[in-house]
Amino acid sequence: DPTTGEMVSAPQYGGTITWAARNQAPNSDPWHVGGWAPHFISGVNEALAFTDWATSRDKFNFAFWERPHETTRGNLAESWSMPDDTTIIFQIRQGVHFALDPDSEASRLVGGRELDASDVEWNYHRMLGLGDFTADEPPAQSGGASGGIEIESVTATDKWTVEIKLTKPQLDAEYKILNNWALFALPREVVEKYGDYRDWRNVVGTGPLMLTEFVEGVSVTWKKNPDYWGYDEKFPQNRLPYIDEYRSLLMKEPAARVAALRTGKVDMMGNAGDANIANVENLLTIQRTNPEIDVWPVYGMGTAQFVFNLALPPTSDLDVRKALNMAVDRETVSATFKGWGDPEPIGLMLPVEGWSWPYDEWPEDVKQEYTYNPERAEELLDAAGYKRGADGYRFKIMLAHYDRWDTSYSELVGGYLDAIGVDSELVVQTFPEASAESTAPTSRFAARNTNHGYAGGTLVALERQIQEVGGWSYTKVNDPRLVALYESGKDSLDMEEIKSISRQTDEIFVREHFGIAKTRVPQFSVSQPWVIGYSGEWNMGKNQRNTLFARLWIDSELKAAMMGN
Repeated sequence: DPTTGEMVSAPQYGGTITWAARNQAPNSDPWHVGGWAPHFISGVNEALAFTDWATSRDKFNFAFWERPHETTRGNLAESWSMPDDTTIIFQIRQGVHFALDPDSEASRLVGGRELDASDVEWNYHRMLGLGDFTADEPPAQSGGASGGIEIESVTATDKWTVEIKLTKPQLDAEYKILNNWALFALPREVVEKYGDYRDWRNVVGTGPLMLTEFVEGVSVTWKKNPDYWGYDEKFPQNRLPYIDEYRSLLMKEPAARVAALRTGKVDMMGNAGDANIANVENLLTIQRTNPEIDVWPVYGMGTAQFVFNLALPPTSDLDVRKALNMAVDRETVSATFKGWGDPEPIGLMLPVEGWSWPYDEWPEDVKQEYTYNPERAEELLDAAGYKRGADGYRFKIMLAHYDRWDTSYSELVGGYLDAIGVDSELVVQTFPEASAESTAPTSRFAARNTNHGYAGGTLVALERQIQEVGGWSYTKVNDPRLVALYESGKDSLDMEEIKSISRQTDEIFVREHFGIAKTRVPQFSVSQPWVIGYSGEWNMGKNQRNTLFARLWIDSELKAAMMGN
């Protein structure tokens, strides 16, 4: 394997890859459901670019949505350039055809025609509310389809050229357009005939996979596109894809997913289907019973950190927030991950050099406010006027937990709060419920768990802490310091300035206890030893989840031997 240096069996064609899924998307149209749709359509519908699969895993391990821009490789766009700071020109790849599946009415409608620049223009117009779409419908309901870039126009200047005009010079515009969660090439005639792209039966693309079956609450099945145009970036002589059939099995309960992996019913569990292992006990079970299974820890995705509602008492009180942070024993939480955890608390931003306020730079008094000290926590709550009542509790708070993530950490936090007399109710929410609460001007929840900010995502992280900016707010307030940082950064073209804003935001978050700082613990991707070419990768770009499966193969002899066939 040229990307890892490991010896692997030679690529083989044929067979089936099956992975466990924790979630199923509500439908397949990114206009309607945003990042959920790629659970269905990635690998079928393609984007302008993706992460180069031939990238050395020492340089980038594919374990996060963001990627170094230098690892970007052309896909539907063969090349691109910026002749000036408000113009991006894409040369569209020739010879790329929509798949022709005789069993699909929608596929027959498209007729296997060649994709060209007009397809890119139409899809961008639909998602961004440009061209003919401005008069009769708004931009995508899911919002954010532009990746935060202000786009004036998207024009197919000839059959193979697309010109994007920006409203003004914008930092990282090229990167944000190329690494985008929503802008896939959907077939225009299908959307125009059926009115949208929500029905999985109408999914037709140019990619290596073809969506063939969806059983709600059970499974999703794809098959290979035998006429796919692409070749393996690691082994350029090999036409993709390798596998004949791909299946995603819905298993909401972690125990069911672990049992399916141990018995060989599923080949993989990872980011596809949101089935990463988050509970270390489940991982240890697998390692005890099936030591042959490959395991990859993933630290790049910080999930389930609680962010406080600063507009709702009692978490509007700084001393209360300090007490709640002192109530959590991060050393013990880290130890529950059996050597995988790092007890150092994390602020708003993931600890990436230059983008966060490093723990080593925290003053000693700040570090003490994040050190387990339940006695001091109780003193702070007493002084704040929240003494224990006859039932032993001081007050009750509600904690919102997004159901996409494992509840283990949230339950641990609840236990620590209970020990200092804080009665916490953990409410598990679906995406629509979490979205409604996050976008509302007020919330009944004292805190909700969410992702950490990430390098390059400073303004997104900032937006979600400010009530008046963007569609989301976790804090429900407009902290003037954060507003000022956002205003200074939103039009900046200076990367060092953005890094400085990121560090300052992180410092405010830490000093003001905007959340219950989390320890750094991994999630885990796992796969059977007969799955070859996989190294725990999550995707090949934002929401290009299924695209990587076309680049994996099965060692059929090894599988037969291990399964006793």
